[in-house]
Amino acid sequence: MKSIKSKKKLILLTVLAIIAVAIASFTYYVSDYYRADNTAIAALTSTDSYNVVNNDDSITFTPTGNKSTTGVIIYPGAKVQAEAYSVIASKFAKNGYTTIIVKMPFNLAFFGVNKADDVIASHKEISSWVIIGHSLGGVFASEYAVGHQDKIKGVIYLASYPSSNASNATFKALSIRGSLDGLTTSNDISQNLNKFPANTTFITIDGGNHYNFGDYGVQAGDNNSTITREKQQNKTIDYILEFLKNL
Repeated sequence: MKSIKSKKKLILLTVLAIIAVAIASFTYYVSDYYRADNTAIAALTSTDSYNVVNNDDSITFTPTGNKSTTGVIIYPGAKVQAEAYSVIASKFAKNGYTTIIVKMPFNLAFFGVNKADDVIASHKEISSWVIIGHSLGGVFASEYAVGHQDKIKGVIYLASYPSSNASNATFKALSIRGSLDGLTTSNDISQNLNKFPANTTFITIDGGNHYNFGDYGVQAGDNNSTITREKQQNKTIDYILEFLKNL
């Protein structure tokens, strides 16, 4: 009897030890993330063109004038601080589009796929929505859009692609990647080409890379770009603004 109890106790202690190690490993993994740089932090200040509200769940850029009835939602890349996308968000707001960057649990969109629900519910003045996702954020932005085609009119994949089939989706889509992207390669795009919405426009920015879509420094595994971060972002913004106008 004592032997059986000892074995059960040993099994319990082993299971608890495994759980403790898993929790510690996960905590370490999510605590090591890419933080917004000074350029991104500076863009979080309200201006004459837009107001910024930064809370626990999201960062909202609201235009002060000429507001569009189309809103923009941004899903950050994996382990990237939401504030890192404030520069591109501010540019959309300057052009009249209310733009919301979603703050994901643990900086991972996997844990906040349906975060857009709260955004949409909080902005009744917006009649149509476009969702942008960078890297892994684009995977889950696509997942959300496929399941909410009554709400989402467009999806923009920044250095990203759908992991599940979105080919029959009714929304329009735009795919933008840098030619030197070392994390989302041209091969990744081609291997998942049949999963993109049928109405997708594909754009490759010559000399661009993966991390230049945000402002969070250099990302491990990526290639250096041959154009500046500012130039890559400006080209990206121009392509997206054209996409928004033609929805």
